[in-house]
Amino acid sequence: MADRKIGVVIDGATGRLGTTQHLRALLDIRREGGLSLKNGDRLMPEPLLLGRNRDKLAALADKSGGLRWSIDRDACLADPAIDIYFDATATGGRPDRARAAFAAGKHVYLEKPIADNLEDALALARAAQGAGRKGGVVQDKLFLPGLKKLRKLYDSNFFGRVLSIRLDFGWWVFDGDLFPAQRPSWNYQKATGGGLVLDMFAHWRYIFDRLLGPISAVSCRHATAQPRRIEESGKPYEVDVEDHAFAMFEL
Repeated sequence: MADRKIGVVIDGATGRLGTTQHLRALLDIRREGGLSLKNGDRLMPEPLLLGRNRDKLAALADKSGGLRWSIDRDACLADPAIDIYFDATATGGRPDRARAAFAAGKHVYLEKPIADNLEDALALARAAQGAGRKGGVVQDKLFLPGLKKLRKLYDSNFFGRVLSIRLDFGWWVFDGDLFPAQRPSWNYQKATGGGLVLDMFAHWRYIFDRLLGPISAVSCRHATAQPRRIEESGKPYEVDVEDHAFAMFEL
């Protein structure tokens, strides 16, 4: 039985997803003493926090038990102690960051979507194969208790022949005027990879694929309900992507 440290750099560590979901999960594994394998070995994640704001990174690293942190992506990718590069930052530019990580010999784990077009997505798959490294993407909703129960009922033929499905998903996101916005401003700007369809339909795709079957056709109407929002600095900005989407899927 052997213990093995796994270096994981979290790019975008101080963002909402990086902090509240991914870093928190890694810290839970550390508190439990690592992840046990069938052969008796134990894996211990060693997070390295990567971002742009020194003060936020230092505060988060200290709060998380004195973790390492950096604002230098190239240095992190060159670090031999890092095994996995995880991208939890803005969607825009993600393919380039992932390709750089593969080129540096790292395994790569990405928030969804991995790209905003099929060509870039396939290029990432080829980059992983060419580098002999693993590439993965977040599919966290599959492990929610409700969806796991739904799949169990579906497999047992509890529902009989399924003719149609309705999926409602959403939560109100404040525009930053009277109350702080719960999502960063890049989510509402096309240049940085924003937009509800690009952001959330990736979840819908793997949920349908794994629970019910592959999607053969999609029709969608989308709109922008809040055309003006307030960014993190307190300045207003114009929303140039959709924040509402209504879709029908054919399986």
